[in-house]
Amino acid sequence: MSSELPCFPFRYHIRRYVIVTVVSCFAVAVLAVTTDERGFLRWLLLHRSERRRLWSQDSETQLLCNSEASPPNVTARSFVDSPAVPAEVLEACQTRKPTESSWVWPGRDWCWVATKRHACYGRHSWRDAQEQAAKDGQAPKVDLAELPALLQADLCDRPSHGSIQSQTGNASVQQDDAPRRGSPADGGSSAEQRAARASLQAEQEEADSWFRRNVEVYVLNLPTAVNRWLRISKRLHELGIEATQTAGIDLSSEGALQKAQDDGLVPFSWNLSLAERNMIQLFQNSSTSAAERYVNDYGRGTIGCAAAHLRAMWQAANQGMLDRKPLALILEDDVWPEDDFILKLHRLLREEAPCDWEVISLRSQCPYGICVSPHLMRVQPDTNEPEEMCRHGVNYGFYAMLYRIDSLATLANKLHKQIWDSSKPGCLANDVALASISDKVAYYAVPASQVPGFVSHDWSSSSVRSMLNRQGSLDRALERKRQANQAKTA
Repeated sequence: MSSELPCFPFRYHIRRYVIVTVVSCFAVAVLAVTTDERGFLRWLLLHRSERRRLWSQDSETQLLCNSEASPPNVTARSFVDSPAVPAEVLEACQTRKPTESSWVWPGRDWCWVATKRHACYGRHSWRDAQEQAAKDGQAPKVDLAELPALLQADLCDRPSHGSIQSQTGNASVQQDDAPRRGSPADGGSSAEQRAARASLQAEQEEADSWFRRNVEVYVLNLPTAVNRWLRISKRLHELGIEATQTAGIDLSSEGALQKAQDDGLVPFSWNLSLAERNMIQLFQNSSTSAAERYVNDYGRGTIGCAAAHLRAMWQAANQGMLDRKPLALILEDDVWPEDDFILKLHRLLREEAPCDWEVISLRSQCPYGICVSPHLMRVQPDTNEPEEMCRHGVNYGFYAMLYRIDSLATLANKLHKQIWDSSKPGCLANDVALASISDKVAYYAVPASQVPGFVSHDWSSSSVRSMLNRQGSLDRALERKRQANQAKTA
């Protein structure tokens, strides 16, 4: 008897395949329709925005957003048509003497420039920043004309909103009273306080479980920055967070930029020399000191930072599809997540985030847009600043960026196109570039004025990006700027 398997005619295999496929599809469709009131077939045909709205109502994913939170209508805006800024105040601000070390542009609002100086470096609310600028004589007093950087600012631009508060009946637990990880939840002087602590502990455990199921974490870190990696990895371990180390990109060495282009990290179509020339052209009416200041923002360090973030975003998008985790969190290695980071994130999405969100910055310096909830604002492009400079000067920082996997690849492609535009060198900074297209991307942020907030930033360590910028080829551009100024005065 032959040991070979029987050979069936080819048409038999085709007929069997067709029958099995049809029966399987029919069974899946019937099962889906009978178990899901929306219907499986209708689900496949829905527009992405409608699928997202329905997706937000699923039992497993309903804690990724609040389906009852209405997303605001977002357009680019300036102070020109704002009733909060009288025409005479706006005119006075535009005709002021330019601020020291700032680039000069026709019609620039120097009151706004001075206010941003205070808001962008520190943890000031916009109101506090303008009051400080007013004391320096560089901006109007708030009671005369409050510059509307954040619409509905009283809702979210408050330092106290960075703390945690748990409500259980009539009892409340402030952050200082909240149980630390591993600490007993039954301490306290009253039954209500003990119950509140127990409730908070239970919520923390629920948030931890939710985080592990839904969030993949990445840390951007240059291979040479060993101490930074040791610091952030230890902190994440303390919080019970597993993270993937994602290599940063150092373009300061000879030939590094060419290699990055060969590796596909920087597009071949992008031209550094052209970007340099366009940057110098933007500074033609500005001082040398202004050009020096912007060397810290635009150079090989900034190019490498942008390329590294884009690579991490694409990596997260691909890995998220494999792991079936709907969220990706990309951290820079000089941040310090607070003790209640996971609990705050769980609450933010469950209670406040509208379901259209695509990206949330968990710490945004000088945020420009509109507050939508106590801890969240919707970013808007700032058209007080020109497009040529990429609306530069607001929504600083990519410290801790939360992305939705289902839209991350599309978002990364939009950001890629904005960053690698040689005609707009101001867009090389990835945080500036994303803010400039926030009318095309559902971009939300947590104001940095909220203390302590989600993450702190280690200001004591030097900026790797700025250090690498100073080593880059824009130093030569700066030298050409100095030589041109010397030729004018000779």
